[in-house]
Amino acid sequence: MKNFFTVVNFELMNFVKNKAFILSTAIICLLLTIGLSMPTIIDAFPSFDSSTDKETPSVQRDYGYVNKDGVVSNIDDLKNNFSAGSLVEFESKEELEKAVIANEVESGYVIYSPTSYLHIVENNELWNEDIMAFERALSESYRIKGFEEKGIDYEQVQQLVSVNLFSDTKILGTDSAANYMYTYILTFALYFIIIIYGQFVATSIASEKSNRAMEVLVTSTDSRNLIFGKVIGGALAGAIQFSLVVATALSVYELNAGAWENRLDFIFKIPYDVLLLFSVFGILGYLFYLFIFGALGALVSRTEDVNTSSTPITIIFVAVFFISVMGMQDTEGILIKVASFIPFSSFMAMFVRVSMGSVSNLEVIISLSILLISTVIVGLLASKIYRLGTLMYGNPIKLTRALKLLAKKQ
Repeated sequence: MKNFFTVVNFELMNFVKNKAFILSTAIICLLLTIGLSMPTIIDAFPSFDSSTDKETPSVQRDYGYVNKDGVVSNIDDLKNNFSAGSLVEFESKEELEKAVIANEVESGYVIYSPTSYLHIVENNELWNEDIMAFERALSESYRIKGFEEKGIDYEQVQQLVSVNLFSDTKILGTDSAANYMYTYILTFALYFIIIIYGQFVATSIASEKSNRAMEVLVTSTDSRNLIFGKVIGGALAGAIQFSLVVATALSVYELNAGAWENRLDFIFKIPYDVLLLFSVFGILGYLFYLFIFGALGALVSRTEDVNTSSTPITIIFVAVFFISVMGMQDTEGILIKVASFIPFSSFMAMFVRVSMGSVSNLEVIISLSILLISTVIVGLLASKIYRLGTLMYGNPIKLTRALKLLAKKQ
């Protein structure tokens, strides 16, 4: 055990003392602190005080139009329903074009009939809300005119068409909508931390193999001590970094919750039982994948081959992430339910189901037990592959071939 703790300590210190680790953690925590403290900082300056009685004059935007041959007789209805700004009349299309080029108006409209027009604009944009505003106003004026000609009260028609429905929801189980944001953020964070630290562990082991340090290490201590020590050391570094970021975000928001008027509670007010379950499933899933990445690192002889060797497991992991994210839309779907019992995906899928759906304690215990046993088995297999890797140099070895070689030795 002494050798095991020596390896853990060495690997952990390697990560923690690394400048990239320190800088990235400090920058993320600093950005979170500044971002979450912005309302308090703004309130500290009187000029930015939102409670001031000074009224900011609204910017009035003018738009031109030409009512060709007076085709729209109820032009006031058109003006009243145009929400983008004020409509200013021009005598001809040429005058309107000159006004647009001279920036006297934002854009212009030449109305040819109650349902057709020409839009005149100096520079076109991908999304032009002015057109939609004008079309709404033109449609509205057309309807008003049409109903008047038929002797129908348009106000009464509007009341019947635009009826306001009032409803309320009584939640007996989990409020999935309220839990969506923090579930998504935690799942996304877990995805990144496994991908990043998985690559770190694989690269570290491949680097030791390429400089032959692995051969010396294997003769010094048991291969299980090495692989478990390396993986747990890397896992601890990731957990420390993640915990620091989460603790900074939660504590800074707690201090500034009043300035935010508690509008971000749906992100930062995470129930303790959800956090506990995320920690347990997250740590086991984290170790599960880090053992696999560690084994893959032992199967290559150069660090340049790590990415190629780890591509299949990375694809599986990305698929697991998408299944979990899609499962947030339907926590009772068959796909997310099956995924919550498969070790490759259960750490994310079961967390999503618990956080946003209804899951029995028995299902959680079964999923956790499968994941725990699978992680131990994967760890033991990784130690055997690690030892096997010390004997094999040259081209990268596929994981399936390494497993077959191990099966033959048994």
